[in-house]
Formats: sequence, structure tokens, C-alpha cells
Amino acid sequence: MIYERMKDIRTYFDNTQKELADYLKVSRSTYAGWENGIDAIPLLKLNEFCNFYGISLDYVCGLSNTKKYDVISNKIDKIILGNNLKETRLKHSDSQETISNIIKVDQSNYSKYELGKILIHTYPLVDFAKHYKVSIDWLCGKTKDSDIK
Repeated sequence: MIYERMKDIRTYFDNTQKELADYLKVSRSTYAGWENGIDAIPLLKLNEFCNFYGISLDYVCGLSNTKKYDVISNKIDKIILGNNLKETRLKHSDSQETISNIIKVDQSNYSKYELGKILIHTYPLVDFAKHYKVSIDWLCGKTKDSDIK
């Protein structure tokens, strides 16, 4: 789904893969791999893509049909993201083991996500957001509202 929306957005704005690859500081073949669903786009690169077009992570990830949002930050902060992951998980009284199984990651890595030591990968983050029905933009500290629009 991410790759389909990326391609739709890029072609809507009449940009080439090369233009986006240059902006994201990757090769055209790397960008093409993301856009064709061959490889998962790293979260920070997806955020740069969204910032380039002024659209929400939720929209590109297929969680929302709302493209624009009120941004409080264009950057992703691992600590804020980790705190929001933990807050959401605890609000639902789930263990780290439970959610790590749901999003298909090792529990020790999930623990590092919550501590802000490492950045969660894009697809497990999408699975987390879908499971708890929360905004990826909020999880990443880009918006104030946790609800998906």
C-alpha cells in the first residue's frame, strides 16, 4: 500500500523517480525498489518523502484518506516515538511480548524502540498503528492528535 501511494503522489506532482531519489539522497534503483514494493522504505526516508509533498504519514501508509495535517514538527524523534509506543501499549494493558508478536519483531528490539534507542522499522510501525488505531504522525511526534483522520 505504501509503495502504491508513493507512486500515485509522485506521478500526480509530475516528478520522476530520479528527482525523488536525488532529494532523498539515494540511488534511483533504491527509490524504485521502495516504490515498486520490492524493499521497505526506511521510516526516516518515508518522512522526508512526506515532508517534500506536505502530506501525512498516515495517508501514505494507507491509514487515512486525509492528505494534509497540522504539523508541530517535521522531524521524527526516537524518544517521543518510543514514549508514544509505550503509552499506547500500556493504555491497552498489553505486554511488550504481546505487541512484539503482533507486529512480528523480536521483543528485545521492541523494548529498544520504546526506550528510543533504535528507530522502529516502517512496516512494524504501520502494523502497530493499525492494531491500536492510532496515528503514525502522532506516534512520531509530528501532530498533537492521536486519532487517525
